[in-house]
Amino acid sequence: MRMTLGWTGLRTAVVALGLGACAQTGVNAAAISATSSDAVLGYSTAGSVDTTKAGDGVSGTNVISFVPITNSQVSATSNVPLGSFQVASELTGQSTTYTNTPFSISFIPATVAGETPSTSSPVMITGVLNGTISGSNQSSVVATFNTFNGVSTVNTSDGTFSSTLTIPQGSTLPLVPSSAGNGSTTVEGMIATTLSSNNEVPAPEPSTIALFLGTVCGLGLRKYVLARRQRSQA
Repeated sequence: MRMTLGWTGLRTAVVALGLGACAQTGVNAAAISATSSDAVLGYSTAGSVDTTKAGDGVSGTNVISFVPITNSQVSATSNVPLGSFQVASELTGQSTTYTNTPFSISFIPATVAGETPSTSSPVMITGVLNGTISGSNQSSVVATFNTFNGVSTVNTSDGTFSSTLTIPQGSTLPLVPSSAGNGSTTVEGMIATTLSSNNEVPAPEPSTIALFLGTVCGLGLRKYVLARRQRSQA
């Protein structure tokens, strides 16, 4: 009876230690996997319609500007507002025509998972405007997005976050006149973020492996001893 209780106590202690070691490894793995798409991304944007160069394609008075986003936050994998094109009204009887007028939008990461990055790279989006604004209620202007550098890399103490930005609304975006929605047309992107972690999920230590093997051998020996005792008592 006394020997049986001893074996039972030893088995319970060894199994508990083994489960504790495995649970610790699982916590480390969960901490790493939760730092990519679950992270909060802080960002700003910048942008402009380029009417400063000769041959900018603007015939008339420029009435289109870009309004950026400042100090905003989104999930690192989600839809992301990039700003809006603002169309001002023309005087009655006047119009402005845009012919391949260039514009640019920059997506600028500021923080990720609450941490200011050690280094980061913005995403630059470029495109052109084509069409005519007439008076206060007519607009045929369309913004066409060109191919762009759609990956932003942010380095933090956790690793390197790589965010891929796309324009899900398509490669073209009609701009509304000032009479509709105050002339504001929102540009929205889609961002997807992955993490290349600096931390690695730890492999089982030799002591953990030895503990596991000791548990298996101990349980086998206990079964053997009990079987011999039962045969000797029969």
